[in-house]
Amino acid sequence: MPNSRPLATDLLAIVQEYLENEISPQVSPVHQFQLKIVARVLSTVKREMELAPQLNSAETERLKALLRREGSFDELNTALAKAIRAGDIAVDNPTLLAHLRTSIEDALRINNPKWLVNRTR
Repeated sequence: MPNSRPLATDLLAIVQEYLENEISPQVSPVHQFQLKIVARVLSTVKREMELAPQLNSAETERLKALLRREGSFDELNTALAKAIRAGDIAVDNPTLLAHLRTSIEDALRINNPKWLVNRTR
């Protein structure tokens, strides 16, 4: 994809700011609440666009190490689920647990980073 300006993430931030600062004060309380929801969705989309490539790449590398094989992000996640179901990887395996914790924290970095207030990376 060509490098265009402004960035999509910047455009999302502009739309979010416009909705919150210009539109919200002019609408009913019910619509203000709905606009807050829309603004939060835009924030989530922006974080996903910014963070997902790096986080997915890191997860893929963890999966490769855990499973000792190559594959795509989706292939490796499917293989992990099969390995756990088959008992090939114990559910209390420290490496598995560390991978799952990191994956959940990374998902929260996108979906609701406030839940990670006391966590640092």
